[in-house]
Amino acid sequence: MHDASMQSFGPDSTDSFLALARAWAATVTVVTVRRHGEHVGPGAPELDGFTATAFLTVSMRPPIIAVSASSASSAMPMLRDSRSFAVNLLAADQAGLATAFARTAGDRLALLNQAAWQPDAAGVPLLLRTAGGFSATVRQLIEAGDHTLVLGDVTAIHLGDRSDTLLYHDRAYARLTRADRPGD
Repeated sequence: MHDASMQSFGPDSTDSFLALARAWAATVTVVTVRRHGEHVGPGAPELDGFTATAFLTVSMRPPIIAVSASSASSAMPMLRDSRSFAVNLLAADQAGLATAFARTAGDRLALLNQAAWQPDAAGVPLLLRTAGGFSATVRQLIEAGDHTLVLGDVTAIHLGDRSDTLLYHDRAYARLTRADRPGD
């Protein structure tokens, strides 16, 4: 028996939900897209991107990934207007890039024009000097409360030259410090 106890709250306790969510350390990614045809125009450049921490691998066979974004954010039109996207896993020293891609659309386009990147097979920007990235085609969009989950079929895996990914924890960027592995 332990002396410690937990406080419990109902699911409508937004403050408690956010407090526990902030305890979750997540990799920081920049999701990049390439809009097509009628979706390109003023305020909607062909190439765009945004910073996301809500990313996960869903399946290995077939390889499927997912990104979650607020349905009201500028990220959702980007993903809805694109057939393909890339998830770029930022390296630990790329916090400035993460902050920059969290800006408004006009600033992001200028940033992408200045960033080091190369196109994947679909012309989607892959950021360089990262831990790597996944190229994907949009499989399905799932509305889930105030967010949308975008499932993507992986079309290519790009291994970068870095293994030290950037993390986000308790509203701050962090680096991973390896603890002893089990059995060491």
